[in-house]
Amino acid sequence: MIEIMQHDKPEIKTFKSQLLFKMKKQAEEFCVNTGLHGYKYIGYNRRTKFERTLWGITVFIALSCACVLMHTAWEYNSSRSTLTVIKTTHRGIWNYPFPAVTVCNLNRISAKKAKQFVNTLNIPKNITRNGVVQQLRYLLALFDPGVFDNLDNIHHLQNLLDNNNVTVVDVMRQISPDCSRLLIGCKWKGNQVNCGKIIKQSLSRDGFCCSFNYTSPFDSSVIQKQNFEKVTSCGYQTGLTIAINPEPDDYLAPLLGSYGVKILLHFPYNYPDYNAVSKLIGMGYQVFLSISPTEIYSTPAVRKLSISNRKCLFHDENINMPVNSSNIGMEFYHYSYINCMTACRAEAIISKCGCLPFYYEQKSTRICNLTDVKCLKENRDFFDTSFPGYDSKIKVTNELIQNTDRPCNCLPDCTLYQYDIEDSQGTLKMTKSYADDPFLKDLNITSQSTVHIFFADLVSLQYCRNVYFDWHNLFASFGGLLGLFAGFSLMSGCELIYFFIIRITSDSCIRNKNKRKFNH
Repeated sequence: MIEIMQHDKPEIKTFKSQLLFKMKKQAEEFCVNTGLHGYKYIGYNRRTKFERTLWGITVFIALSCACVLMHTAWEYNSSRSTLTVIKTTHRGIWNYPFPAVTVCNLNRISAKKAKQFVNTLNIPKNITRNGVVQQLRYLLALFDPGVFDNLDNIHHLQNLLDNNNVTVVDVMRQISPDCSRLLIGCKWKGNQVNCGKIIKQSLSRDGFCCSFNYTSPFDSSVIQKQNFEKVTSCGYQTGLTIAINPEPDDYLAPLLGSYGVKILLHFPYNYPDYNAVSKLIGMGYQVFLSISPTEIYSTPAVRKLSISNRKCLFHDENINMPVNSSNIGMEFYHYSYINCMTACRAEAIISKCGCLPFYYEQKSTRICNLTDVKCLKENRDFFDTSFPGYDSKIKVTNELIQNTDRPCNCLPDCTLYQYDIEDSQGTLKMTKSYADDPFLKDLNITSQSTVHIFFADLVSLQYCRNVYFDWHNLFASFGGLLGLFAGFSLMSGCELIYFFIIRITSDSCIRNKNKRKFNH
């Protein structure tokens, strides 16, 4: 056995020597015959070794520069994997969802409903019912924790509610203005309709409001629905018209020092938070809200990219949503950056105060009551910012934004609808031109208003987000650099395969065939 192994070693050594000799010979022939720049000067046997070495160093430097630039191009384009451009300026508005319209009375507590509610409570003998009605104004602190400087009496109201086994949600639901009294007339696409059929009570950052074309992202069937309203024409007669009745005589606790309503316009599946486009509507006006929608959509090629490369999420990708953690008790079923930031703020509130405000729909987390207002006030800068969960004392700079992950890993939307608004208004005055209109004839022009919400044009903008650096760009970029520095082309690759694989394999087959013929 030892003798066989000793005989095998020279054969292996001979095979390696032959292979190296063949590779060297093919390399010399390749350098002389290839079209790559500079290689033929390396392969000239008649030139001095110094010249050939000098050309070898030159070729090596050129290839190194090409590799460095290719790596730079790869890094640059990998960090900019998508590109957003204007796809068209004439996309029909029938392709855009009509915005959700959320109407909130500036008065958060109805005086009439507050009196009715207080009459159902067991009140201590030393407190009058009118005094309790006035104390209900402290509930505004749940919307704006800093609205009252003195919070000494706020605990008395909470004790009274606890003694009557009434939760904050029950109280706000019973004393908030009714949608049926706030919206006294509705038109959709020019046809008068019952407001109760198209308007639903909803939760927003301002508490209980009234919404049209809004589907709560807390709804588990939201992904399957996709049934938001659309219109096929423009002009105030073709959209939504509402007659609003703020009931100034019913004011008890307004959010602002004004009579009227706040209208929020947002995407139908986005929670109506403070970042929604909003307009204040006073009394005695006819208001026109003209909408110019914009769409940013992503191609299927973008979805194939990793999330870290495309840096956006589609509506059915909620893997980064903080609401998946079990300690929150709320869950969104339609991803959007706005919904994610809402959940992020909720998580920050829970981490500091151990409760969740009533205007967030949730399942199991404790609802914040008046005893939690102090905590909400002290930590407001911790959650009610663009960076929920970050220390408010840290100055937000561009360097911080670039070096810090987005809050709660909330990424922008891959598909996004935005609604730009232009508003105009005029004073209501009854004239013969519409005095007999059933929609307007009973309108009180001093305390009520009409609002027209409609698309401004038949066409609008559409942006497209597509893959910026795909294999076509890679092929062109690398090919250009290799061609510039080395004269490399696709045929040069074929030459490499021919000289170092095909010719060596072919020569070996011919040699073995000749040996067999000779042995026979």
